[in-house]
Amino acid sequence: MKKLLAFLLLLCAGTLSAYENLLGVSAYSLSKLTRFEVESMRIGEYEIIIPYEVENAFLSFSGVRVGGIVGCNNFSAPYEIQGGGRVLIVGSGALTRKMCASSLESQIEAIFARNFSGRFIVQGDDEMIELVGDNGFRIRLVPAVSMEPDFIR
Repeated sequence: MKKLLAFLLLLCAGTLSAYENLLGVSAYSLSKLTRFEVESMRIGEYEIIIPYEVENAFLSFSGVRVGGIVGCNNFSAPYEIQGGGRVLIVGSGALTRKMCASSLESQIEAIFARNFSGRFIVQGDDEMIELVGDNGFRIRLVPAVSMEPDFIR
């Protein structure tokens, strides 16, 4: 009986932990991590999975600006957090103007630049964050994995 009770307590704790992670994600979570990889973008029924060849698909949120690369050019835009952290408002962004190496990068960048502004609802958990725009545009972000080794203690 004690083993069963201990098992049920562990099961409940794991479920509560997952539930807290889901509720704990907010726009404030974006600025706590230094970098997010852009995993995919969705417009209506069409989903664009960012291919491995587009290696610089990332966004960083710091202060009141979001920056990064989704395609081949640098992107930067102001943002603000509203609704207790559930809403992210992204202002008009700017891109540098260099020629992309492939048409795939250019197409991905054009879709991103056209749609990544306005009001976004922030949802997800500690493994991914999805920004859902009022215009139907969704962008899925995953925390970037650092390839640098940890210090040996």
